[in-house]
Amino acid sequence: MKLKLIKIIYYQLILILWFGLPVKAQKLPNVQQMGVRAPANIKIDGKADEWNNKLQAYNHATDIYYTVSNDDNNFYLTVQSADHDIIKRILNGAITLAIKTDNKKSTQNGMSITYPIFALKTFVTFDAQPPIIPGSEKSIIKADSFMNITNKRMTDRIRYIKTTGIKALDTLISVYNVNDIKAAALFDNKLVYTWELSVLLKNLGMSIAAPSKFAYNIKINEVTPDDNERPGITANPTGAKTMNLNGARSLSPPQAATDFWGEYTLVK
Repeated sequence: MKLKLIKIIYYQLILILWFGLPVKAQKLPNVQQMGVRAPANIKIDGKADEWNNKLQAYNHATDIYYTVSNDDNNFYLTVQSADHDIIKRILNGAITLAIKTDNKKSTQNGMSITYPIFALKTFVTFDAQPPIIPGSEKSIIKADSFMNITNKRMTDRIRYIKTTGIKALDTLISVYNVNDIKAAALFDNKLVYTWELSVLLKNLGMSIAAPSKFAYNIKINEVTPDDNERPGITANPTGAKTMNLNGARSLSPPQAATDFWGEYTLVK
């Protein structure tokens, strides 16, 4: 029992020292405080390199790091998590970004985008590997291999983005759509999960020429034990089972939705 406790403390110290995420969370606001101009080199590729992996806020209701930003043409949302339980919830329930241009904090009659939506009857989570010891060449090679395999299995199954309330757009669109709604999500070799989304300002009825305050809602959607139904996708007839990225099958426990509201004004 004592040895087990020592191992737990050891791994926790490794995660704190290596990731630095719990320490960083204490220094960040719960909700982003101001508008941010997106980097000129921003790409929607499931990586936060252009942000130097330093996001603007850490929200305690959802346990995610995030940044909302804009440039002249697009609105962006970048999300990160190193918490494996939160990542599994995102994979099973998806993240929904809702926008209310009337600045009323209600998702009714608003616009929303949900990602990721997997192929029909495909339900995925992932199996976390034991903590990797920093500085070990063998561990780094193993981590890179696990990252590449996991990302391929995940992206091969992500097919759709769901939209509601956005004019001239279907409810369910391909991730390779021509509507300039872009989304991507990947793991890095430390099992940090980065989720990114961009949408044209004109699709949201906004313009950098006339910026005004609007409300946004970020939600990790509910996961139910009965059917694990994806937003906009028919439920899996096998019930509360999910497909692990390594091919195994496992039960998915019920998870209530968590969300929060923020306000944003476009930055010129």
